[in-house]
Amino acid sequence: MKRRVILVIWTLAIWGSRIRNIAADDELGGAERALALGVAAALLFAAVATAAALRFRTGWQTPTLLALVVLGVARWTIRGPFILLSDEWEASFKVVHTILWFVTVALSALAWREHQMARRS
Repeated sequence: MKRRVILVIWTLAIWGSRIRNIAADDELGGAERALALGVAAALLFAAVATAAALRFRTGWQTPTLLALVVLGVARWTIRGPFILLSDEWEASFKVVHTILWFVTVALSALAWREHQMARRS
């Protein structure tokens, strides 16, 4: 359960921080802000649902963890290349977001593997 919990904590920290950044960004338009908040909220919801399923050992562990893994990996796989290839951001921004991307994917893979092993035993 350790890696799954780490993924939950990582997600809550990263996307909680993202909501704070969205709220402070005066350049985001209405639709752009709504989309950014929607993505962050979906990831936070998946993390909270996974935490609850793990804590109370419910039958929802697999679907909530799967949602968390798929949402996190999909978001970074779609958005990551745009950040890297854009001239809009500085190199430091690109480095930080590449690290966030790779850590999210690695933690997701490790958490899912741990979950599958736990289900078999």
